[in-house]
Amino acid sequence: MNPPLIVKEYFFPFVQVSADPNITDEESAAMDFETKVAVDKDPDNDTYQVTLEITAMPEDETKRIPYAIHLIVVGMFSVDENWPDPEKLLKVNGASILYSAAREFIITITSRGPWPPTILPTISFLPTPDSKASLPEKNDLKEQAKETKQKTKKVSKTKSAKKIS
Repeated sequence: MNPPLIVKEYFFPFVQVSADPNITDEESAAMDFETKVAVDKDPDNDTYQVTLEITAMPEDETKRIPYAIHLIVVGMFSVDENWPDPEKLLKVNGASILYSAAREFIITITSRGPWPPTILPTISFLPTPDSKASLPEKNDLKEQAKETKQKTKKVSKTKSAKKIS
């Protein structure tokens, strides 16, 4: 039996990690992570694209976090043609695969910084009754990706490591 989901490739088109050089233990807050998932299908070759965006935020907004983290990981997948709901499979399993790749990527980057490494917490991409309304629309994520691309170009032109706002 063939697996229902096959990863063809994944890559990180946008990565921003910057350490706060002046943070103290008293100022430091635990990190919370916001995730956004979008799924698109290429009608020409039955390949699916899953886009996962991860942003770190302080749990307590009055405090600072040791690393400002914002990244986008894109995965290309194929789904068994007999699978009943490919989009659900990709939003749950595809996003989980990309999230674990992002976890290792972030550990690697932050372990070379001045503060302890950041480890993404375990999460579930299974939908809950509340989460269906909070998933971003495909067009919203596409617009965010365009904006991110424009911001990335600005950063690479100035060769700055400053946080993009």
